[in-house]
Amino acid sequence: MPHIPHIDRAALQKRNPGVGTFVAWPMIDSLYDYTAILSDKTPIATVPKALWGTRVAVVGAGAAGMVAAYELFRAGLDPVIYEATGRIGGRNFSQPFGTGPAAAAPLAELGAMRVPTSCKVFYYYANLLKMKFSPFPDPGKVLTTLYYENNRFTWQPGKPAPGPFAQIATDFGNFANGLTNPVWNPWKAGDLEGVRAVWQRYIDRYANVSFLSALADGIPGWGPSELNAFGALGMGSGGFGPLYGVGFLEMLRVMVNQWEVDQQLPQFGINQLTEQLYRRKVKRPDGSTSSLADSNAVRLNTPVSGFDAGGGDVTVKFSSSSGPGKETFKSAIVATTSHAMAFMGLTRPTSSKAGAPTLLDTSVKAALRNLPMMNSSKLFIRTKDKFWNNDAKLPQNIQTDELLRGLYCIDYPQTDNGVVLISYTWGDDSTRLLACPPKERFLVFKQIVADINPAFAKQLVPIDDEVVAIDWETTDHYFGAFKLDQPGQEPDVQEAYYQFLDVLTPASDRGIYLAGDSMSWAGGWTEGALQTGLNAAAAAAKRIGASLPANSPLSQRKNLYDYGGSLAAASRG
Repeated sequence: MPHIPHIDRAALQKRNPGVGTFVAWPMIDSLYDYTAILSDKTPIATVPKALWGTRVAVVGAGAAGMVAAYELFRAGLDPVIYEATGRIGGRNFSQPFGTGPAAAAPLAELGAMRVPTSCKVFYYYANLLKMKFSPFPDPGKVLTTLYYENNRFTWQPGKPAPGPFAQIATDFGNFANGLTNPVWNPWKAGDLEGVRAVWQRYIDRYANVSFLSALADGIPGWGPSELNAFGALGMGSGGFGPLYGVGFLEMLRVMVNQWEVDQQLPQFGINQLTEQLYRRKVKRPDGSTSSLADSNAVRLNTPVSGFDAGGGDVTVKFSSSSGPGKETFKSAIVATTSHAMAFMGLTRPTSSKAGAPTLLDTSVKAALRNLPMMNSSKLFIRTKDKFWNNDAKLPQNIQTDELLRGLYCIDYPQTDNGVVLISYTWGDDSTRLLACPPKERFLVFKQIVADINPAFAKQLVPIDDEVVAIDWETTDHYFGAFKLDQPGQEPDVQEAYYQFLDVLTPASDRGIYLAGDSMSWAGGWTEGALQTGLNAAAAAAKRIGASLPANSPLSQRKNLYDYGGSLAAASRG
């Protein structure tokens, strides 16, 4: 996901001396501590011996689906994972360059690529799997060139942003501090009820307000010039023009949850998370030691086309190399994007017959129809060396208002090759690239870089002429990169996120539980996918007959906040 202008922890402490080592946890919209139920010794659910080996369907082998399957497998159940593509990982997609050994290969991170240290569920599993990280080369942390309206500015590491972006950074920082401090102050004191009260006031104030409107109102000194510069390059850290129509609460929760702090790059690819969850051997309740891979749990190239619910079971319809098929389970987890769920028929009735069971409540179906997916595009090359380390005058990051938008030089220690993410765009900036093929797109970008820094552009020679690109909107089975709410859509997210609690209401429970970052309060972040995967796993285990601790994900409160916005606030007087 595009991030609010990057802030490292040292800078955060400078602008906010009281913050210390404070980490905003748990997430503001749920205030539920997932780390309290995560243990390598104890599964998240206790399955009676008679139910060991019960199969549960998981649709989607991305982060949400794989963590759900992993935890259910540890508890003694047998997940069957349907994956529409030919690989595990979903939008955790680390594409190796070349044909050499994958462990030593430089990588193109086509999906998620930087993980803030405030994402505690992610780092629980990352530490369990012994994943390695290095700081991400964000603007201002490394030598950065800003190129705005054909003017060039040099941003030295750790220094204030140059040129007009210095004042923009100050203004935005003051605006952000005025909103984050009132939330963080009770949080640092351990007063979660105080946190909840402040966040509810923000919901009431900003429920129907766009990012652009909040900036214009909150920073009255900004006119068209400043809003244009911030839309183009932010504080020099990446433009937000394509996100100006997004609901401001969506952007505010990024700041409040500290997702812009201490962003880290997985050394061997973020898809190590899902691949290792698949291969990791665990001790099961029957005393055996095994992994999901040992049981061939993932069925690749097996897209799901629909579901039936009736008689207390869930039937999964799918296509495979041998043709269409269907299988029946007691419970099923659907861990895909909201748009993919619509293509699977989850927004439609299961049958035209009167009285036929519905798969989801009307409000959840509406959420799946309403929640928007943002497009995103990336283009990478591999170079013979890490040329930026050979010349101190060459930047490691370029941000511009031209077509390529954001360029990042990425140093993978396992290889002598360099990796250059030449273009990272989203929204309309991404859409305008769709008609241009990757290799032609690369040539356009290289010419733009030559206008900015000719010496840098000369180094952009891809090994074996290999250009790796992705446009998530046109990638089969995804239909977009990540969910970002429009103003007024928090009630839709509330319905999607808490859908797993249907398991507690037999009259509405159909045995299908939704997961994925599209269902979360953290669209575009792997953390959101993992949390919803754990929600769905708890529900699926409960449905099958497992017992769960009192503080399981099922203990979450759907009514923790009223997302009705200003109208709801008015009705409360």
